[in-house]
Amino acid sequence: MEKVLDEKCLNCGAQITYNPKKKLFTCEYCGGKFTLEDIKKSKEKVHKTDNLTREFSKMEDMEGYVCKNCGAAIISLDNISSTTCLYCKSNAIIKNRLSGIYKPDSIIPFKFLKEDAILAFKALCKGRLLLPSGFNDTKNISDMEGLYVPFWLYDCKNTAYLKCDATRVSSWMDSRYVYTKTDYYKVERGGILNFESVPNDAATRFDDEIMNAIEPFDYKDLINFETSYLAGFLSEKYDVEMSDAYINAKTRIESDSTNYLRSEMKGYTSLINKEKKNDIEVNKTKYVLLPVYVLNIKYKDKIYHFAMNGQTKKMVGEIPVSKIKLLILSLVSFCFSFGIILLIFKLMGYRW
Repeated sequence: MEKVLDEKCLNCGAQITYNPKKKLFTCEYCGGKFTLEDIKKSKEKVHKTDNLTREFSKMEDMEGYVCKNCGAAIISLDNISSTTCLYCKSNAIIKNRLSGIYKPDSIIPFKFLKEDAILAFKALCKGRLLLPSGFNDTKNISDMEGLYVPFWLYDCKNTAYLKCDATRVSSWMDSRYVYTKTDYYKVERGGILNFESVPNDAATRFDDEIMNAIEPFDYKDLINFETSYLAGFLSEKYDVEMSDAYINAKTRIESDSTNYLRSEMKGYTSLINKEKKNDIEVNKTKYVLLPVYVLNIKYKDKIYHFAMNGQTKKMVGEIPVSKIKLLILSLVSFCFSFGIILLIFKLMGYRW
């Protein structure tokens, strides 16, 4: 049976949300402001009260997976670990999807508000003459959601080796000829390369290319996971196992290792990879939640995905092109160019 938690105001009992800008939990009803320590202390008092604990447990068994504020059934996908009640808009945290093997080691809290993400999306669309009309309407942008996306982070050591065929071309000239000389080399580089926090998203429903595109995250901001940071946001638990996600992380490590070793082969005109070896050892793996604003807009039977890094404000996504606007622009450009050509011929004295 699903267990649902939510965060309540310590003053009036209303729902509170986490404000990334103020780094405080705020209540919009009474104006209360609380730190994470305030919430922790309040929870400790509740847990020490045996009667309240037993009453809470009985209520869970009776109600099942329901909203604590209004009693409505909360509907979510299997992997959602925090969501919002459709009726009273209260935040609900599904406890057993954030415990045991699903409990994250760390989290990077959001640093930007939804309004910041909306402005970033508008900036991405600004100045695009071929943007379809209504694509960035308010009704579309309002669906922007703040979501904690599950990631696996890998700390690895790679004993890497690379051999290349290389050339060095030089030339000179005298009063009669230009001379070119090409020298051929076998070049080798190797070493132990350490990688920290190589990421791979741990949810199948997110496009890996988009998740890669919003990188990098600054992992210095990782802090111990607390469910309180989920207040006001959605979150998911992982459905990609650590070993499966490592396949993509391993590919990135091998590619980055090859690129690094090639960068150390300086002074050559050309380089062709001939042999490479990678012996990767995983030292540590972490399961974390990272902040992402997501927006999906449907246009002509296609879903366009956008995402903003909730820590750095980096926005990515594919902008569609209106075929009608493209046709009009092409006709206007043709007519303008044709008019310029006629004007030039007229100035040159040509007559028809």
